[in-house]
Amino acid sequence: MKVIFFLLCLVLNLVWIPTPGAADNTCWLSAGSQEDIWVIVYDSDVEGDRGDIIWQGKISAGEKIKVNTTDGHIRYQYKMNPNEGYEGDIEADCYQQLTILID
Repeated sequence: MKVIFFLLCLVLNLVWIPTPGAADNTCWLSAGSQEDIWVIVYDSDVEGDRGDIIWQGKISAGEKIKVNTTDGHIRYQYKMNPNEGYEGDIEADCYQQLTILID
């Protein structure tokens, strides 16, 4: 009887052990504390190739927004003045709720 109980516990532990399946492909984009920023965020693959826009808008000074990605990578452009063009084409890792400061 003890052997059966032991084997049952062993099997249940193997079944319920968390596996590294779905990764947390989210991060936070944060504006500096002094100025609002306008951002376009693109999904990106592991090679850095730009995909679809996954977020676009204004992040108020000192605030942050959450971004969900497909593969844990993004590219983004930003501007400090809403009347000017966007700058940069910056590649960043986006996983495990990292915070990316844009200022």
